[in-house]
Amino acid sequence: MGFLERLLAGLSNESAAVHGLWIGPYWTVVQTERGVGLATTRLGSGPTHGEQAQRLAGAGQWVGRSAADLARGVLASHPLERSVGLAALNALLPEPTGRIGERNAGELASERGAGQIIGVVGWFPFIPELNRAAARVEIFEKDPETGFELTAERARRLGECDGLCITAATLLNGTLDGILRAARPEAWKILVGPSAPLCRATLELGFAAVCGARVTDLPAVVRVVQEGGCFQQIRRGGGVRLLTLEA
Repeated sequence: MGFLERLLAGLSNESAAVHGLWIGPYWTVVQTERGVGLATTRLGSGPTHGEQAQRLAGAGQWVGRSAADLARGVLASHPLERSVGLAALNALLPEPTGRIGERNAGELASERGAGQIIGVVGWFPFIPELNRAAARVEIFEKDPETGFELTAERARRLGECDGLCITAATLLNGTLDGILRAARPEAWKILVGPSAPLCRATLELGFAAVCGARVTDLPAVVRVVQEGGCFQQIRRGGGVRLLTLEA
């Protein structure tokens, strides 16, 4: 059972309904009876019109329906359905408890990885900070030829890392489980990004910390998302709080 399947299994008895669904070009927001969730919006390369156009099944009819059903879309092959599913999953998670604060991911990773080999899956603004602290930083991004494929060369490099900072976008492009298999069992791992499931279950599935976001002002977030804003604009609007949950 993969990472997302195990998170979804915890929702088996969840009966909360969808209260709202907003999809912008960069971010997707789902509101449920339990809370609000965010996820990066992803679209495939298919047509945008006609019978074969990319679409979300049931669009226009999700409000009032089961949020758990919407969340199960995170396992679909359709990128948009995965985005909406992850936002719904995040909207159903309980408030995180335990060692939670506002410490940023770069500071945490630099402290844990001082003098070590740190792998960075994705791109983060704190990479220069890691370069100063680590013995070496290995960066794994989308390749022009192989995309996000876990090639033998990438698996070898991942296996050399003492710690990993992994973008939550790996939950949407389907690469997280392969990355976790390629990593050394003893390597520390941090899941980073507003799409990250900010809950104890994420820690129990192998992460030392999860750095995510909680929506504190839904109208402010929705306004920016609907107007095509990026996450930096959402933050400037004051609608989210960045949080770090540590094991």
